[in-house]
Amino acid sequence: MDVRLSTRGADMTLLGNELVVELDRYRQRARDWLREVTIPEVPLPLTEKFAVLRDWQKSLYAAGWVGIAWSTDAGGQGLTPLHHLVFTEELARARAPQPIGLIGLDVVGPSIERYGTSWQRTELLPRLLSGDDIWCQGFSEPEAGSDLASLRTCAVIDGDYFVVSGQKVWTSWAHMSQWCALLVRTDPNAPKHKGISYLLVDMSSPGITVRPLVQMTGDEEFCEVFFDEVRVPRRNLVGQLNEGWPLAIHTLGTERAGYTLRRRVDYEVAVDDAVSEIRHRLRGEGAPDRVSSAIGRTQVALRVLDAQTRKTITRLADKLGPTPEDSVDKLLLNDLEQDIFASIAELLGPLRSSPSARPFGLNTERWVHDHLYSRATSIYGGTSQIQRNIIAERLLGLPRG
Repeated sequence: MDVRLSTRGADMTLLGNELVVELDRYRQRARDWLREVTIPEVPLPLTEKFAVLRDWQKSLYAAGWVGIAWSTDAGGQGLTPLHHLVFTEELARARAPQPIGLIGLDVVGPSIERYGTSWQRTELLPRLLSGDDIWCQGFSEPEAGSDLASLRTCAVIDGDYFVVSGQKVWTSWAHMSQWCALLVRTDPNAPKHKGISYLLVDMSSPGITVRPLVQMTGDEEFCEVFFDEVRVPRRNLVGQLNEGWPLAIHTLGTERAGYTLRRRVDYEVAVDDAVSEIRHRLRGEGAPDRVSSAIGRTQVALRVLDAQTRKTITRLADKLGPTPEDSVDKLLLNDLEQDIFASIAELLGPLRSSPSARPFGLNTERWVHDHLYSRATSIYGGTSQIQRNIIAERLLGLPRG
């Protein structure tokens, strides 16, 4: 299966011939480098996986493959989002992993690059890019997940500091992060979408307690984080006081568009792997109907996602930035990721509870893990219900509520 879709999927007349040629050259450079470098084997245990992927990010950074679409002033390569997509595709093609610091690279970092002060950009972004500092995103709370603007974590100004108290939840990698992009309420009397500020918090600060949450995959990737009068320097404020909501929207929009493109490539590779495992076991024999049906469903899902991401690629080419259309991408991604991995997991039948089993040649441990992880897709990064609300209100012009 060919996962090269960046130039094939976009409208050539919109990209322009020079850019298409440049992207092809860039793709060849990426392929040449990936053939020469040692691609790490990624273990399933989370702690070991984290260490391997962090070292991998350092290798990518040293070779100039991190921050591809970031400005050179921020420590990036100064290229286009399409260059970034090309390299992401080639990583997948080579069965090479993504770097571990994607929350920083694809979610938080672009907002700091756009809205941050000179100090924040100069001091924080280079270590974010290199993987020396891992970032987490302190947005969701127990009573403010889908309705993020209802957040209650507060920050009170005390001289040159904010004093932060409250709780965040579903914070990926918080127990392994050095920094957190934190949304706090700095004006409790303002309407809920007002009075919110965007802080950058050193996770080694006194008063922070992190408790990992065990997922049904057995991993401890998500955490709940407690802030007990944590003192945060005022220079760590991004943007203006009480004006953090537009920055949060920028962060979330950046996350949804980039994540959709990256995961589309991951799904192509995953389905390709499943087909290879099945073919190896069948050894030229005809596939049973239930196998053909399951793989057929995954192919339909991939083609639907491919059609949608062509629009996303065009938006990136036009440099439109985050838009409400990113919610269309995220909503579709939620459904299709779950459909793809459920279709593969169904083939495992009752043997899914036996990690060493190989029904139809499928790696049970891998496909059960991926299926269970996919159940969270419709929650993390903005629930499916929230995406539908955004689409209804901002794209279809329907009334709120």
